[in-house]
Amino acid sequence: MLANVKHLVGKLLRKPAAPADVFYRDHDYLTAYRMHTDLRVARDPRAAIGGRWHEIGLLQFRFLVANGLAPTSTLLDYGCGTLRGGRHFIGYLDAGNYTGVDLSPRALEFGQHLVAVEGLQRKRPSLVRNDTPEQPFASVAKHRFDFVLAQSVITHLHEDITRKLLADVAGVMTDTAIFFFTYNEGARYARRRRKSYVYPCGFFAEQASLFGLSITDRSRDYPHPDGQRMLALRLGRGA
Repeated sequence: MLANVKHLVGKLLRKPAAPADVFYRDHDYLTAYRMHTDLRVARDPRAAIGGRWHEIGLLQFRFLVANGLAPTSTLLDYGCGTLRGGRHFIGYLDAGNYTGVDLSPRALEFGQHLVAVEGLQRKRPSLVRNDTPEQPFASVAKHRFDFVLAQSVITHLHEDITRKLLADVAGVMTDTAIFFFTYNEGARYARRRRKSYVYPCGFFAEQASLFGLSITDRSRDYPHPDGQRMLALRLGRGA
């Protein structure tokens, strides 16, 4: 009896698992990443995807508008998270022209809440869960977009997943589309922390040539406060 009481008290006093703990359990990387994001969103939706909510949200938005995003454009916000940038894009684009994809159901749930709170339902944004992250664009495979954005996505992906993303992105791009994405630069590919990866720029140039894409470094025009680099990919000609 006393042992049972001690066990119950121990359960009640035990702290909930820290988000990082999921990376030390028996999960594949993408499952652990989804669980980690869900836990962080539950704690603080605005800090869950890297913080700097207003600064990075506006940075993304202003950059794409300066590079041709118009209200009539269609945008795929890949790894949209809790709509740090998405809320700006949804308000700007014509109804039905914004699609956000993420693997975290908690992030998308908060995104739907934010759409309602900010009165953006009339813009009919599409928020889609990526149920098969090993097939990056399966959830939007029937659509083509004028712009594709992956802000702070490849920064968290290991090499095999990144290769697959770059191999498949052309399938969701219109003929004149641009795929903008950020990455952390290093002299060689490496995993720096439990969910942080660095790449040399040459890796992306090599992959672009394999998949019939051209690449342009746009980092000078994208002053990310944490030093993330920005690249642009087009189908077959300079960006």
